[in-house]
Amino acid sequence: MEKIKVADYEAVLATISKYTEACTEGKSDIMKPAFTDNALMYGYLNGEYYHGSIEALYAAVDAFGSAPETLARVDVLNIEGTAAVVRVTLENWHGLSFTDFHSLIKEDGQWKILAKVFHQYL
Repeated sequence: MEKIKVADYEAVLATISKYTEACTEGKSDIMKPAFTDNALMYGYLNGEYYHGSIEALYAAVDAFGSAPETLARVDVLNIEGTAAVVRVTLENWHGLSFTDFHSLIKEDGQWKILAKVFHQYL
């Protein structure tokens, strides 16, 4: 088993920072490079089960716009070779708070988010 390299840890954080920055700036174009083309999203939104394409997230970020009051915390839970799991806590994104679990894959040498599972705090 190979040890985790600091460069991978930093690259995973850089990928996730595109997501958190886009949420704060209200511009999905910032986060799009962080996701695979066929990324999926699952969770409960306003008490209703949601599953589908990450395109819905892009549309929501653009529609809601900037949220400079948003606070984000990122915890890299695990990196194993070409797979990683990250927890992101977003507080006060347009009055909403979430915990996300992002699954990442190292694709052609680049870390990409392939799935987002989230919980919304009501």
